[in-house]
Amino acid sequence: MNAIEIVKKLADFKERACSGENQERVLSYLESLFPEQKTERQAFKTPTNYLVTVAWLILGISIGLLVTLKVGLLGFLITVFFGVSALLYFNWYASPVSRFPPLRKSTNLIVRNVSKAISTTKIILMAHWDTAPISVLYAPKMVGNFRSSLIINMILIILAIILTFLKTFLPENYLLGGGIIILSIYFLIQMVVASFDFFRYGYSNGASDNATGVAAAITSAHELWKNKEIETELVLTGAEEVGMIGSKAYYDTYKNTFDENTFLINFDTLGAGELKIISKTGSMGDIIYSNILTEKLTSATEIYPEFSHIKSGAWHTADFDSVWFQRGGVKAVTLAALDSNGRMPNIHRETDVIENVDFKPMLDAIDLAVKVFGKF
Repeated sequence: MNAIEIVKKLADFKERACSGENQERVLSYLESLFPEQKTERQAFKTPTNYLVTVAWLILGISIGLLVTLKVGLLGFLITVFFGVSALLYFNWYASPVSRFPPLRKSTNLIVRNVSKAISTTKIILMAHWDTAPISVLYAPKMVGNFRSSLIINMILIILAIILTFLKTFLPENYLLGGGIIILSIYFLIQMVVASFDFFRYGYSNGASDNATGVAAAITSAHELWKNKEIETELVLTGAEEVGMIGSKAYYDTYKNTFDENTFLINFDTLGAGELKIISKTGSMGDIIYSNILTEKLTSATEIYPEFSHIKSGAWHTADFDSVWFQRGGVKAVTLAALDSNGRMPNIHRETDVIENVDFKPMLDAIDLAVKVFGKF
């Protein structure tokens, strides 16, 4: 099982939108890699991409703001609903707007070894197979300020709720009305800016994000399946780029089977920079990954010279499939590659193509995972 060849094959698809025309071909190819294992397709409903969800959120908040000028209480209630939904979404919690139409079918591919493990230890290897809409927000000159911009926008959403509340009870205050109009225009401009490059370029090819993660998860699974004592399950998720929808569907379905002996390793974007053990994520607040997995991986970087260059890292531009498991009490970790500025080069851009992939972080992730968890 050659990880580099898997990346190249996935990159041969122009894009892998989670509910797009290539979905069936991608899943069929991935299934073909497991002739000796049991595969299961888990279908679920999802928005077509995160820009659809963002459009609902921004339009809802803007409509609520403008309605407040005429019907105060109704506008306030609309703004509260969409504002709270946005705060949940951008803090990487489940948001009701993720269930708004249009919804499409996407699929997780779950792969299990045929033979039953002797030990009660279960390791889940996860990576998302879908690709993201291209967005100017991920342009090199802008992505460095992504978290700051996100926090500012969330503060403005809170301000929108406050303004509509005040306008409801102080309808004759024209200064409040002016602020409401300015804020609604600002949000609408943000929506146009965020989606402009998508309408020009469509979806990214996703050679790094996340063909490399898929290849690393698959290759690691094949190696770990050789250890008959540990149960290893491979989960290749769809709709991660919509808001980690596929991993949430998997978590919700199987969470009652998880216990203190369940561990999750997520592989995401391993095509440029240096491999990092992601120990901190989050937007408004921090999500700290501190558990036995991060400890074992960190110990390995100190014990084995070939891993000495691997350090801990933080990622605050969106989040990972591991977030539901971490918040749900499952010991989880994500392996991803970051450059010297703490960024993932090329993600969500037209430059995320095979020609710009450095395979070393992916190969390091495979070696590290197999070394540490092969003897777990």
